[in-house]
Amino acid sequence: MVRTCTDHVLAFPLRDGDEHRRLGQEYLQQADTQARESFFKQHSTRYTELSRLPYFDAVRMTVIDPMHNILLGIVKTQWLDAWIHENAFRGRTSKVPRELDQIHEYLKTFEMPRWVARLPKDVGYPAGGSLTADEWKGMALNYCPAIVCSMSILILTTLIRGTQKKMKTWQKKEKARLRRIAMGKRRADDGDEPAAPKPKPRMHAQDADNFLLGTNMSQIHPTHVKPNFHFVTHIFEQIEDYGPVYGFWTFLTERLNKVLKSYATNNHDGGELEVTFFRAFSREVRLRRLVSFL
Repeated sequence: MVRTCTDHVLAFPLRDGDEHRRLGQEYLQQADTQARESFFKQHSTRYTELSRLPYFDAVRMTVIDPMHNILLGIVKTQWLDAWIHENAFRGRTSKVPRELDQIHEYLKTFEMPRWVARLPKDVGYPAGGSLTADEWKGMALNYCPAIVCSMSILILTTLIRGTQKKMKTWQKKEKARLRRIAMGKRRADDGDEPAAPKPKPRMHAQDADNFLLGTNMSQIHPTHVKPNFHFVTHIFEQIEDYGPVYGFWTFLTERLNKVLKSYATNNHDGGELEVTFFRAFSREVRLRRLVSFL
């Protein structure tokens, strides 16, 4: 059966403004603070005075930033939580290179335009540091579509053989454990001998498709599903309301934050901090304008 994009969106029931307004009224009617907190944990909704405006739709008018939601959220969760932390792509030992090192070899062969972010040399290792949103964008759109498919085929071929061998060993031990229990053998604390953890493959057979299409995260990696995977279902309406993502994602704002954080403020407060920011920014603008005419 072919699954469509609509099928995947409907995997997360959509909220709407009328439902949010109704739940907000129910929150307001709760008896005390404890009851309201319990209601919030169950429905993730609080009352707002804005809901009294007939045209206000709290769901439709809440902007989901694609940069944080997709790049720093979903892509990062798939790579870091599902693959790196779960050892789907393992790091090298003292003598043997492994999957991460193969990825690094692939990355050396890429010839990308200057405007595409380069990934750190040791991406995936702690020494590689944290990736910026621009680097996550490059990983999602340029590097991983080529690398992950190749790596997943290589890993799955190896894992199928390894997992089958581990499964046979586990089944033998499990049968022996059940025989011991049937014979009445018990532990020193008079309890039954617990079963050993059942072996599971490091990478799911549909992991590559999941990364490229975002189709089965809730089934393949249920423990790693986060609110971002629901928020992204609202992106389609956001694009209808605000146009292409390039017009409302926060790359520009984050870049300006980086510029402001580079200014020395001497920890001034009481309104002086803002003045210092403005003076430094204005000075840099004038300097750049002057240099451009030289």
